[in-house]
Amino acid sequence: MPGVKRARDNEREDHDTENEEEQDSDSDRSSLDESISSDGTESDDSSELDEEECDRRRGEYLTDLTDLERQFSLLREQLYRERVTQVEAKLEEVRLGEAAEYLIPVEELQEGRRVRLEVAHVLRQFRLQNITNKYEAEKSASQQNFEVKEL
Repeated sequence: MPGVKRARDNEREDHDTENEEEQDSDSDRSSLDESISSDGTESDDSSELDEEECDRRRGEYLTDLTDLERQFSLLREQLYRERVTQVEAKLEEVRLGEAAEYLIPVEELQEGRRVRLEVAHVLRQFRLQNITNKYEAEKSASQQNFEVKEL
């Protein structure tokens, strides 16, 4: 019953309308009936039909595969272009100083810099005061030593 099998296959493929399926099914049945009556053997014709059916399906599947590969390539290219656009937009935000993931670390770095500068300034003031105190102490000691030796 290759005609019935073919009718079921056509329903699954959704390539033909219902009317075309009925016509194909009827024509397959009539050709099968003719081949049986002329040769008397159904197996030869069914194997030929099976091979033809396999070749037809193989061709359809290859066409479908080619179409899917083309669609995949297009989608992959589209995704690549979208990602490049996103990266370029993010880079522009960074250049303009508007990117949040850039601004937060920069603010943290600037705060750390401000704290280090403040600590360095206080340390400098203490060191200057220490040097001044040492100078005054040595000056006072020298003055006292001079006065003691003069007497």
